Amino acid sequence: MKSVKTILFLDSSLYGGIETHIVQLVRLLKSHNLVVEVLFYQDHGNTQLYRNLDDAQCTYTFLEGKVSSLYTLLKNKKAPVNLHTHGYKAGIIGRLTCKLLTSRCISTYHAGEAGTGFVYLYNYIDKLTSFMSKNFVVSDRLLSQVHNAEVLDNFVDITNPMSFDFCDKLRVGFVGRLSHEKGPDNFVELARRLDKNPSISFNVFGDGPMAPDLQSSKPANIKFHGHQASSDFWDQIDVLVISSRAEGLPMVLLEAMARSKCVISFDVGAVAKVISHNTNGYICTSNCIDELSETLISWSQASKDKKKQITHNAFQTIQQDFSGSKQLEQLTRAYFG
Repeated sequence: MKSVKTILFLDSSLYGGIETHIVQLVRLLKSHNLVVEVLFYQDHGNTQLYRNLDDAQCTYTFLEGKVSSLYTLLKNKKAPVNLHTHGYKAGIIGRLTCKLLTSRCISTYHAGEAGTGFVYLYNYIDKLTSFMSKNFVVSDRLLSQVHNAEVLDNFVDITNPMSFDFCDKLRVGFVGRLSHEKGPDNFVELARRLDKNPSISFNVFGDGPMAPDLQSSKPANIKFHGHQASSDFWDQIDVLVISSRAEGLPMVLLEAMARSKCVISFDVGAVAKVISHNTNGYICTSNCIDELSETLISWSQASKDKKKQITHNAFQTIQQDFSGSKQLEQLTRAYFG
């Protein structure tokens, strides 16, 4: 049965947490000789994702942006396939199509926020139709909202741990989409409060609808780098700040810790499942800028030994629990059980 092809189905126009997860999932499955390819609902010109799939030597194809095109594709398959959907649009279309064809459908629910307007409606329908598929959710909070679900923690490739080097100025980073739920305005306010501290600089890596307003009122100690085509920005970050209003299990959290970076985060989503406060990172349970600022200043003044221990523990946490081995067991049960 493990020769059955798994098709990862999504509709993607940006490069964010879901897209990062897709690349990691492809690498994990291929490393265990499972047959996998990626199917896009339509081509949005997401060149970074396509490039990363090419690097992973993964086949990907595009539908025409029509609901009927998925039905036609799957109906004409001569051998059974697993359809694994990601995102609300792909989830709704994939489940309804597989129901008609009596095909196996697996869905991963990534969203940590309900959204507004049409996004709220789509998310509602996405969860309403969850009884049609075997489901994974990325945080315990979503378990009560989705039928037939179990938690599948996000995971990342493990690289060699990086040594912590002191710089003249502590480089603090925000990585992600510049949208309300990700809280980039909280990060800018953090920078503003520490504008008079010459030992700390702030960097924003990402783009989104809030970018123009944020840049028009930014303090002098923050730099906006825009959307990055690769993960080279990790060399420019000493501390990652997660100032989100809503999350599932942020991929950027795992990526930072896998690179032995210090993470300071609001207590959102499943962050507390990964970070043990003052052991492998820091959680600001009040979710306020004051606590972020105090924690960041405390880290900047910590001893070199303290910093080495925290970042070493961060790497160890990812290596032990979020490197894919446990997740592969769950995936293969869903695909072939």
